Amino acid sequence: MGKAARLFNGTAEQTLYGRVTPTPEQRQFLQEQWNALADRLKDRLSNWGYPISTWIQGSYKYGTLIKPVHKGEEYDVDVGIYFSWDPNETDLSPTPQQLRSWVQHELLEYQKDVGVLVEVADPPKERCSRVIYKQQFHIDTPTYHLNPVNDARRLACLSGSWESSDPKLLYKWFRDVVGPDNHELLRRLIRYLKGWAAVAFEDAPKARPSSILLTVTVAEAFTNMWRARLLGVADDDALIAVIGILYERFANDSKVPNPVDGKENLNRIPADSWSAFLTRLAVLNDAAQAADAAEDEASAAFAWEGAFSFLMPLPETDGVEVVEPATNLALMQVPDIEVRVYDKRAGKLLATHTNEVPSVAKDRWLVFDLANKHVLPDYADISWTVRNNGEEAVHIGDLGHFRRGINMRTAEESTAYLGKHYMDCVIRLNGTIFAVRRVQVNIMPDQKILLAQAQRSWTTLRTRKGRRR
Repeated sequence: MGKAARLFNGTAEQTLYGRVTPTPEQRQFLQEQWNALADRLKDRLSNWGYPISTWIQGSYKYGTLIKPVHKGEEYDVDVGIYFSWDPNETDLSPTPQQLRSWVQHELLEYQKDVGVLVEVADPPKERCSRVIYKQQFHIDTPTYHLNPVNDARRLACLSGSWESSDPKLLYKWFRDVVGPDNHELLRRLIRYLKGWAAVAFEDAPKARPSSILLTVTVAEAFTNMWRARLLGVADDDALIAVIGILYERFANDSKVPNPVDGKENLNRIPADSWSAFLTRLAVLNDAAQAADAAEDEASAAFAWEGAFSFLMPLPETDGVEVVEPATNLALMQVPDIEVRVYDKRAGKLLATHTNEVPSVAKDRWLVFDLANKHVLPDYADISWTVRNNGEEAVHIGDLGHFRRGINMRTAEESTAYLGKHYMDCVIRLNGTIFAVRRVQVNIMPDQKILLAQAQRSWTTLRTRKGRRR
């Protein structure tokens, strides 16, 4: 059983799978919107005299869609639009530009009738049109010619060319690549790595692997794990194995042939960004190996945090004390954190708490300050990680962020979303975690009087200093 399996897809209060996966309500909303759009396009576009069909494709179809994890990011849903005709029985076939202009026109007309649709990208993209909604998502509409005689598809490009493309064939390959008993685990592994890509490449977007690249390479790696799949494997152990296979594969060859069209290379990362991809993949592999070598859940979780950042949940505790295995003595005392609550930045002080904010309203300013600075080692490497939770944060797509620096003893944050959130302070020295303090912040509807801090005993985990095998 994986050491951190509970935090991946188990009984923990928060799980990595839960943090990256859309809620049932979000999936229902997305489905309602793409169904409504597809019905409208089929009705209006059929006036041009061609049978019209639609097919949901991409991550939604594969069951690997993840939440936006940064504020301003959007869900991406793909709905293919198919114009059907037999070229041998049609005297004058429409051009790619005509198909694209018909679709673009109907999307602009649709926007006039739908309040939650805020924009139709104009001009459209080379391979699709895009409609953007208020609720942090957009729908792309790639447009195809479907030959009903041989069931062949070709994509209409804005530049006027037809591009050989059949998303249905690739989906059928994915559907059949492993048996039905392992499909849900495969989908979870893909979602985990999509979450990693979302946080690891924020500063190097050109090096970020595409959704289809991760989907195909993870599926191919997973098929090689036949023994583990036969015997049953925990999510974190499966992920460790998949990451190792991907690391070895990409270190030797950057090409990823399309499994249904070997002439197509699915790896679209530019050559000048390839080293940035490999560097981040190496960091992920190091994190996986450290988690594999960990002796308990806490040390495994902190190893994974090195790759997944604020997406990775931590054990439900107020602090983590790291002990030296040889002596069983703590490397340092778990520090206390004073939290001052202000009505605004540099404003009036409303309350002061220690190690927890039991209740605070929205739109307040919090200052987190290490209270017992004397316990810190010299030149301590201090990180402050915000882990947001709750409907408002998920709706906006703001799951967290972090900052880190030498002797960074203070951090400041605003209270923007209702719910239970965490500020996690990790003290390191020379790359080794010395101690962790978790500060729970409960943001509640506005109250006339802030609740006084309740007295309670603090729960502290003890974990052994991390070692490699």
